[in-house]
Amino acid sequence: MKKDGDGKKKEAAGQKLQDSELRYRRLFEAAQDGILILDAGTGAITDVNPFLIHMLGYTRQECVRKKLWEVGAFQNIKASKDAFLALQKAKYIRYKDLPLRAKSGKLIAVEFVSNVYWAGGKKVIQCNIRDITERKQAHDALLKSEAHLREQSVRDHLTGLFNRRYMEETLERELMRASRRELPLGVIMLDVDDFKQFNDTYGHAAGDAILHRLGGLLLEQVRGEDIPSRYGGDEFIIILPDASRDVLRERAEGLRESARRCNIQVEGRTLAHITFSLGIAVFPQDGTTGAGVLRAADRALYRAKREGRDRVELTNRESNLRGFPEK
Repeated sequence: MKKDGDGKKKEAAGQKLQDSELRYRRLFEAAQDGILILDAGTGAITDVNPFLIHMLGYTRQECVRKKLWEVGAFQNIKASKDAFLALQKAKYIRYKDLPLRAKSGKLIAVEFVSNVYWAGGKKVIQCNIRDITERKQAHDALLKSEAHLREQSVRDHLTGLFNRRYMEETLERELMRASRRELPLGVIMLDVDDFKQFNDTYGHAAGDAILHRLGGLLLEQVRGEDIPSRYGGDEFIIILPDASRDVLRERAEGLRESARRCNIQVEGRTLAHITFSLGIAVFPQDGTTGAGVLRAADRALYRAKREGRDRVELTNRESNLRGFPEK
């Protein structure tokens, strides 16, 4: 009787194990993630589910008995071999965004999760591979949209230059940097001579065309580290990090000459020559705060207007730089 009882228990245990293996196999076959089973000792692939075969395009024969990093999709990924070596010491590895190359050549972004467990008396590694391509594309699109909105929030829509708020924030930041490094910081303030007259003569569309073209002109002339901005109306400010007074003179005069060579057409008509008046100031000689440097540049600009326009003026009268006469 005892033997019969033991036999029934063994039979029941065997049936339970068989049922468990069958359930696992069904889950393995029907899973909507890719699954790889590796021998923990050698790293050889012992099983691969249909979803992963469909995802990567490699047949079962091209995967089984090969080490993970020998399969085409993983060959160029150092992380695949590193993950296996790490798993021999740890029990869990996760890569949130791993690029796999399908047999077709298509690049697939996946989340790769590996863990170690015992099965049938053997230590195995199970790798779950989830296609996150759509999620990543949506995330990248969101980041791009946020960057675009950020760009719009700091740009003047008409000229393409930075707006006044961004200029003021950046000026304070650049002043702190210049002070900390004991470097000069230059500011050029400029506006269009007789801008109101252009508007009155040609209309506001012409005024907008002038501002748009001059915005492009400033973007063409500045260095990568400069901050060109529309201060308001027809007035512009350029912040020039690490720019001495001599550099400011040269840059301002170059802008003045470029404006004179700029031809602007509106509705088939070429507008009269555009000229700039420019005032320049340097931190810390002409002001130790953002407001102080801007006031100094504004005074220099006012002097340029008063002295006849189409000219560059410095803060100190003794160091004025007048526009060079046209030849």
